[in-house]
Amino acid sequence: MKKMAVAGLLVLGAVLSGCGSNGPSSAEDANEEPACVGGFEGWWNSTPVSGNTTDLPEETVTVDTNTGKTIDAFNRSRNDAGKPTAVSDVSYQPVPDETWPKDSAVVIDTSTGKVIETISVDPGTQLCQ
Repeated sequence: MKKMAVAGLLVLGAVLSGCGSNGPSSAEDANEEPACVGGFEGWWNSTPVSGNTTDLPEETVTVDTNTGKTIDAFNRSRNDAGKPTAVSDVSYQPVPDETWPKDSAVVIDTSTGKVIETISVDPGTQLCQ
């Protein structure tokens, strides 16, 4: 039992040591843009264990509410075929809505144009594809 605990601590230590910085201490130090957040996952782009996707959207886009820019897209047929969905693969063009909450991303079902999920993000966080 002691060996397992020690091995566990060693693994944990190795994982945590990867959290340290090997380079500049911040994006500003490296003259790079800050990291961005994207690739949201949720009920809209999942597949139930049963495989029954009857009530799930066929296609969605995720839009940055601060910029109105589409940052992600999902198409169930492409996904089922093992292909990723790029934003350029979806022809739906969202119309920004002033009622969308700031500092959020909205997921839109492209067949209805309705917002099906709102995801809050920390103010100032850059959303990306």
